[in-house]
Amino acid sequence: DCGNDTLPANLDSNDFFRLLMKKKIWERMTLTAKAGRSFDIEFWQAQTAKIRFRAAFDMLKEVYRLKGKKINADTFRLQRTVEKFKQA
Repeated sequence: DCGNDTLPANLDSNDFFRLLMKKKIWERMTLTAKAGRSFDIEFWQAQTAKIRFRAAFDMLKEVYRLKGKKINADTFRLQRTVEKFKQA
C-alpha cells in the first residue's frame, strides 16, 4: 500500500515502483518541446517523504552500479571533517 510509510527493506527497484504506482496511474501525453517539469513535480509531491527518499536512494545506487563502483557499508555515509581546537 503506497499510502503508509512502511516499506519492506528488501524491496528491489522494480517492486518498489510497481508498489508506488499501485493505487493511481499517472500519465501525460505532450510534445517533448512543451513537456516542462510540472507533471514530475506534481507526481513526486503526491508521494510520501519515505517513498521520495527511497526512490532517490535507489537512483543513487543505480548510478554507482552503472559506473562499476562497489557499494559497501561505508559508501553512502555522511562525510565530515573533525578538527581539534585548542585555546591559545
